[in-house]
Amino acid sequence: MAQLPKFMIADDPVTDPENEYIFHTEKPRFFAKRVEDDEENAHIDIVYELDSVDEFFKNSPDKKIELLEELGDWYYSYLDWLEDDGEEEDDEF
Repeated sequence: MAQLPKFMIADDPVTDPENEYIFHTEKPRFFAKRVEDDEENAHIDIVYELDSVDEFFKNSPDKKIELLEELGDWYYSYLDWLEDDGEEEDDEF
């Protein structure tokens, strides 16, 4: 079996169309999403844990912050890719 990517997008357009989740497939496994505090402030936050994230990083809490930053960088690159992919399709017509 092929190895899963470290991060994957997960959504449920039927029962939860407003949210898009990022699944961290490696231990500690969890779902995160972009949380908007207000129109100008947004951040990535863990919303569901399959493995206890704090317990996994108990001896090095900075590693948890690093992982969330990496996840955020990946997610915003994904959003840029979506935007660029749409522009390329528009150029074809």
